[in-house]
Amino acid sequence: MGIQAADLARWWHLAPFGQAVIDEQGRILQVNRTLGDWLDAPMRRLVDQPASELFTPEARMLYLGLLAYRVAEHGEADEVHLTLRVKGSEPMPVLCSARLILHRGASLTLLSMLSIARKDRLERELLKARQATQRALAEKSAALAELEALHDTLSAQRAALEQANRRLGQEALSDALTGLPNRRRFDQVLGQRLKEAPLAGHVGPFSVAMLDIDHFKPVNDRHGHAAGDRVLQRLGDLLTCQLRGDDLAARIGGEEFGLLMPGTDGEAARCALERLRRAVEAHPLEGLAITLSIGVTQYRSGDTRETLMQRADDALYAAKRAGRNRIVED
Repeated sequence: MGIQAADLARWWHLAPFGQAVIDEQGRILQVNRTLGDWLDAPMRRLVDQPASELFTPEARMLYLGLLAYRVAEHGEADEVHLTLRVKGSEPMPVLCSARLILHRGASLTLLSMLSIARKDRLERELLKARQATQRALAEKSAALAELEALHDTLSAQRAALEQANRRLGQEALSDALTGLPNRRRFDQVLGQRLKEAPLAGHVGPFSVAMLDIDHFKPVNDRHGHAAGDRVLQRLGDLLTCQLRGDDLAARIGGEEFGLLMPGTDGEAARCALERLRRAVEAHPLEGLAITLSIGVTQYRSGDTRETLMQRADDALYAAKRAGRNRIVED
């Protein structure tokens, strides 16, 4: 018996799975009738909308940060637990898998969704029953063992969710303009360094520097904010090129940058920063002569993030008061 293309298309629409084909921009090209029936929406209304809009706001984060990420990185994603947004009804839990397919030179994503509403409901009911059993039979070791097993399962699920959230959180740790780490990331790394500092033999000396572009406001006033943004971007590139080993450069805010220099005492920090200061002075950014004022301090026993940053900031303003384009060490 021959199978015609029309038969395959009809079977695709009648499959017990929700199916969607997604283009390279993440928009829906086609869905099957099963998915349209689940969502109580005409198939044509679903076409051309972002695929992420199929899901609830919470599940949308997992779709973009986990499923779409895995497809982009590995060409596939298997068994991601998401929740469909159903008009006028309770959200529908689904188990999603996806594959990257090539079609006429374009990279498309085939997304398959298995309804697990009954399984989800049974799991919730089972959870409640086990909790009731534990309360009634707390003295019995069998009930305790069940509870521990359930705890392990929930912990594993929570760990998977936290991992997905951490991926999504990476975007919040970078400065959008320069591509450098932002203040939040700088504070995280510095905080970790301070936690490790008291452990003798594990962490050597380290220094913290604050850098500020001299006379940056006139750059914006005379040449426009677009030119100012390009200066910041070029400086970010230059800082990246000048970084040594484990150094961390971050945009703290405005025209101010921070530099964390592990394994570097005051003298070594000053030498490295002097090379950086001269490099900036010698390389006009966007055709504009730019200089840096720099304040630097070395970690001292008992320092907190606040005391370290305050000393570096005070040294920075001392450099500005002394005429700018120089380094002051506290």
